[in-house]
Amino acid sequence: MVRTSSAIFVAALSGALAAPPAFPQGNGFSGDNGFDTQTARLVLDAGTVVRAGDGDAALLYDIDGHIEFESFTGRGRRYGLVLGGRLRRDTGRRAWGGLAGDCPPDTGGCPDVAGPVSGFRAAGLPAGGPETRGTLDTAYLFYDTGWGEVRLGRADGAARLDPAAGPAAFRLTRADGGRVNTGLLSGARTISHISGQDFKLVFRSVALGQESSVGTLRLAASFTPSVRDCGVDACAREYGPAGLVSPVFDDVFELGVHYAIRRGGHEWEASVSAAKGEDATGRPGSGALESLDAGLSWTRGAWSAGVRGLAANNGLGNDRGYTAWAVSAGYETGPWLLTLEHADFSDNAVHVDGDSWQIGGSRLIGQRWIAGAGVQTMTRSGPVAVPGGRGQQDRDTLGGFFELGWQF
Repeated sequence: MVRTSSAIFVAALSGALAAPPAFPQGNGFSGDNGFDTQTARLVLDAGTVVRAGDGDAALLYDIDGHIEFESFTGRGRRYGLVLGGRLRRDTGRRAWGGLAGDCPPDTGGCPDVAGPVSGFRAAGLPAGGPETRGTLDTAYLFYDTGWGEVRLGRADGAARLDPAAGPAAFRLTRADGGRVNTGLLSGARTISHISGQDFKLVFRSVALGQESSVGTLRLAASFTPSVRDCGVDACAREYGPAGLVSPVFDDVFELGVHYAIRRGGHEWEASVSAAKGEDATGRPGSGALESLDAGLSWTRGAWSAGVRGLAANNGLGNDRGYTAWAVSAGYETGPWLLTLEHADFSDNAVHVDGDSWQIGGSRLIGQRWIAGAGVQTMTRSGPVAVPGGRGQQDRDTLGGFFELGWQF
């Protein structure tokens, strides 16, 4: 059973691709300018989590779906349109991060910004209970050039296309970057979202090489003219609650490199990506946003492990950046995948840091269902106003969860 995205990706890279694929010969296509094959495909990932423990019990869910319309030219070139959206019931945080502390900006030493990478803020009203939000976050045209695929529209940036990471037993609940805030204090994210789902131009190459000899190499690049979208995973807002401001960015360039190799029963995967965006506010102290992330994963038989890390300067000077890293290990036995995960993060712009641990196991049921349970513990330190300036307040949670997922 292969369930992790990294393993699926490695399997998809088999075969040598040292040049653009040859045009099909005698395959039933019409002339060079003909179009005789059109298909439509629906992809739907849905999951729900029931959480109990410190804090209120909650039922959370995430539904991610898209429709792909695909055609082929007479020369065998693939092109089409992808439309998709997200529907999520999560804690009341908007997109990512949320309120982490109680430190109004007019108090000495309290942060006067919201973290552009983490989404954390230290002032304003609490997020409230779980709420449902939806967005149409995917709408792009694509064309396969033979060397790779070009995309134009609302899509993932290059930094999010091929990240190497450790094993995960669950799709929604993770120590690092979980889709829903099951542990209530989550804040570690090791995949860059600084370009959001805004309109962009993306190129993702074919995989060059042979995974069982020299390995395979895939490159990706993207350009996003302006980042202003507020979706379910990232929210770019210049003005936020309690008068807080946050840098927003234009002209975001992203580059990504992915390498995979299989030798003697060992499967290795590595990725590196970098992103840079220019400040669009012109405020003193704001500048270009720069981020770098990397990941490494290993699989041998039933065992797997991996590590990821991200560092970004938040587009702010004076050592006010964001860092996060995560490590996980897994063991697969029959239809079961058991994992142990740890993640750590720090946002110096908002004076928030924390870590999380998670252990659990999931079972594949048939070909489309996954069910499992686990335990998650998190700690977080956030700024609070105290006589004379800013202090720090520590919080921790312990909870259990049950997750059910389905793919169509």
